[in-house]
Amino acid sequence: MKILDYIFLTRPTLILPGWGFFILGYLHGLNLMGDLSPNFHIPKDPRFWIALSSATLISAYIYVLNQIFDLGSDSKNDKLFLLPKGYISLRSASIFSALLAIFSFILGALVNLEFLILLFFGFLIGTLYSLPPFRFKGRPFLDMLSNAVGYAVLNLGAGLVSSGVNIWRIWEFFLPYFFAVCALYLNTTIPDIPGDREENLITTGVFLGESLTSILASFMVLLALIFSKNNPLMFWVSDLSLPFYVFASFKGGKDFYAKLAYRVSGLVFTLLLIFKYPPFLIPALLTLISLRLYYRLRFGINYPSLFGR
Repeated sequence: MKILDYIFLTRPTLILPGWGFFILGYLHGLNLMGDLSPNFHIPKDPRFWIALSSATLISAYIYVLNQIFDLGSDSKNDKLFLLPKGYISLRSASIFSALLAIFSFILGALVNLEFLILLFFGFLIGTLYSLPPFRFKGRPFLDMLSNAVGYAVLNLGAGLVSSGVNIWRIWEFFLPYFFAVCALYLNTTIPDIPGDREENLITTGVFLGESLTSILASFMVLLALIFSKNNPLMFWVSDLSLPFYVFASFKGGKDFYAKLAYRVSGLVFTLLLIFKYPPFLIPALLTLISLRLYYRLRFGINYPSLFGR
């Protein structure tokens, strides 16, 4: 079980959408995102798989580092139990996160210089997000921007580069993904407001309060919709998600409705990505099944869930 604890410490629920952004960047590089017609292309270039592995490891490093420095607020918010409840020690988690970063850069060096530059920026943003005194997580709006850039834009760029396309092409298509992640992140700050306040973390949620944060999240989804004119996948993700974000705003950004909005948007994104790229169903199902089994057996809870904790 200890090995599984380390695997799930990397937060597969966040790594899976990161893979999704990576694949979408790759498909954009092949000019395959102009419609929703399914594509079954399996990359044969080893560079794709090396880049994906490297991006996965640097993401895992960031998520473990974040939990190390969020130990206090995670304990107060009763979430991410592995460190707060002592299943893994802080020292072990620190060593593990360092190893993840080292192996990520070793693999990244095998791709190309553009990828290595993206990897460095991902490492930098992810580290500054958690590490005092910078602590982007505790700085309103900077927390949102660093999430959107680090999570969506850099993963898209990594996928784009792995297709052999120049990184500058990302300017053609990154905006709907950027705004969508801004929206999702904003709503995730709402349930954490009590614990973050106690830890003196001034997230955007703490700074604006539940209601204004929820309204801003709805506006971000609207922007994602507006900028999805040439991206059918993100158009439908934004269009189907927007009513849930707006409804959460009408409810004053209360926990349940804020969680429902970002969980629905994540589910819609995953389902449409599977429709567009059916091979993604395999890692999606494996991740979902393993998460449900692990959290049920280890902690006795149903996770992930649309309506649960």
